[in-house]
Amino acid sequence: MLQDNGPALREPCSKPIEDGIFELRAKVATNITRVLYFFFTGRRVVLTNGFIKKTQETPASEIELAKRYRAEYLRREET
Repeated sequence: MLQDNGPALREPCSKPIEDGIFELRAKVATNITRVLYFFFTGRRVVLTNGFIKKTQETPASEIELAKRYRAEYLRREET
């Protein structure tokens, strides 16, 4: 779905989190799986980290991890 719809993908499948980080949602059995990602140069999607969501809110530590991965990715792309 993300490949086909890109930035147009919306809830319930995808949700903007903050600072250009998005959350891709998937339900497998009783687990709610999330993958955080960002867009790079138009429709290129970079998946950063995934986790099983146990609470209503996305853990701040997962968001910060996604931001760190994005910063590292962007540094590598500059060179």
